[in-house]
Amino acid sequence: MVNDLNDDRPMNPADDLALIRQMMEAGRDRVAVSGVHFILWGMLLTIAFFVQYLSVYGYLPPMMVEIWAPMFAIGWGIEFWLARRCPPPTRTSNLAVVAHSSAWTVVGLGTLVYFAVSVLTKTFDPKAITLLSAALMGGAYWVTAVVTGVRWLKYIALGWWAVLAYATSLTVYDGEMLLVMAAASALLLTLPGFVMRRLYNSGE
Repeated sequence: MVNDLNDDRPMNPADDLALIRQMMEAGRDRVAVSGVHFILWGMLLTIAFFVQYLSVYGYLPPMMVEIWAPMFAIGWGIEFWLARRCPPPTRTSNLAVVAHSSAWTVVGLGTLVYFAVSVLTKTFDPKAITLLSAALMGGAYWVTAVVTGVRWLKYIALGWWAVLAYATSLTVYDGEMLLVMAAASALLLTLPGFVMRRLYNSGE
């Protein structure tokens, strides 16, 4: 084992590919994930979109930052807490884990940066953030499907891209889209999370 570790001979492409495959296979059980992150953000987004809908149509006082700032704070706070509970080797030593977590970090940070900057500069556009978040989530699901081998997650990615296409086609973007996004968050984020949780617990 020591000799193998100290062997300075260059690896050929076949060795590289075998190592990558080994790393991905080792990460699949870990990445194919408990589904907790999907459930967390799915529930938060579903609630936030529905509350925003009630606010837009006068059932609640007008508000936006008051809804979304606490949602982001709660979500990221729980994410940091979960990350601290996860052993460092699990977080950083596996290609599949890194690819999965990085893809979803891009979703969170990309959406958060747009929201924060657009609110501060008073350039917030509901349609723009819908297109951005739907595109990013579809991409993240596709990456997760590839690195975990859970192929049906690609259909969830296609679902988010269908939301993207629908939102893009709208000439009038009104509050009803908030209900569409609430439903999408429940069906394309929370529900897959519970399915992944069940698969994780069953050891499949």
